[in-house]
Amino acid sequence: MKTSFSILAGFFCVGNLTILLDSLFLKNQILNHPHVISTFLVFLSFVLIFFGLHFPTFFRNFPKLLIISSFVFGMGIMLLLVDLGILNDVYPEASLILLKYYYNAYYIITFIVFSYLIIAKLRFNFPAIQTFMEYIYYAAFGACFTFLIICNFPLLIPISTNYFLHFFLFLNLLFLFCFTVFLFHYSFTKDYLTHPFSFLFERSKQIFEEQIPANRSNSRLVKEKLWNLYEKQNWRKTMDSFWFQILVDETLDNALEHGGKREDDIITVHVFESSKYIDVYVIDSGKGFNPRSIPSPIESDRKLVTGGRGIHILKKLFLVRWNFLGNEVNIRVDKTKSSDWKTNV
Repeated sequence: MKTSFSILAGFFCVGNLTILLDSLFLKNQILNHPHVISTFLVFLSFVLIFFGLHFPTFFRNFPKLLIISSFVFGMGIMLLLVDLGILNDVYPEASLILLKYYYNAYYIITFIVFSYLIIAKLRFNFPAIQTFMEYIYYAAFGACFTFLIICNFPLLIPISTNYFLHFFLFLNLLFLFCFTVFLFHYSFTKDYLTHPFSFLFERSKQIFEEQIPANRSNSRLVKEKLWNLYEKQNWRKTMDSFWFQILVDETLDNALEHGGKREDDIITVHVFESSKYIDVYVIDSGKGFNPRSIPSPIESDRKLVTGGRGIHILKKLFLVRWNFLGNEVNIRVDKTKSSDWKTNV
């Protein structure tokens, strides 16, 4: 999903910068050729559907979603080919009809299919994003309301008078509203995977990557490889073997327990290292969970419960964060800390 979201955000940036530069410096040379913008919007529709297929995770056992998405892709390609065939002075009216009606109909179909992809997946239980999706519905309503206001008062944003930009304007508003909700719900909290600006200058290097079927035999093999990496990278200076054992066991065992329910479930392990940090990422195929709901084992009603202590210990020792779905954990080890951090449990 990270890749699909990055591509979607990139398309929005390219489209907005193009319109801005065209309006300021090129005297609307691009906006005066609506077929160029419409072609961009068709490719943006492809990216939107691609993102819908991967949000909140890709469903391998739901082929119906792929069939519907392929239909939208095929329709868009056919629309572009027909437009290319009649884009000349011989059929000016046909080209205008295609631009004004068929493209707009395609954008509407695309958004309906995108909505269906999201709703179809959310019928399944994703506990980590239930509250988030409630806010997203309000954000979508706010985007629709704002879009209608802009369309009824075109002087607010002059380019909104170009009907072929309505779809792009609506998606921009929807993206901004939803992304704002995402930031406030996930990014401004220590429990989730967010990186400071200094992360760009850490120069972390990936030193380990493994993707395995989720079963105990493969999990043991990965643990052995991580121990070999521990010796190879001379991490004894950073942490002794006892704490590394907890790090490895808790992350992989939790991934196996919660993301190894089906035969085709996969566990992925990445390890990055920089001069200051060691980052271990473990990703499973489960539905995830809400990290904010992890109970503390020191509470009176949890003292007799054996589970849940490992994560609590890890959070005392290291920086522990999850992705927004809760099926990817990142353990960050600060190599510059003094040795007394090991006893801070």
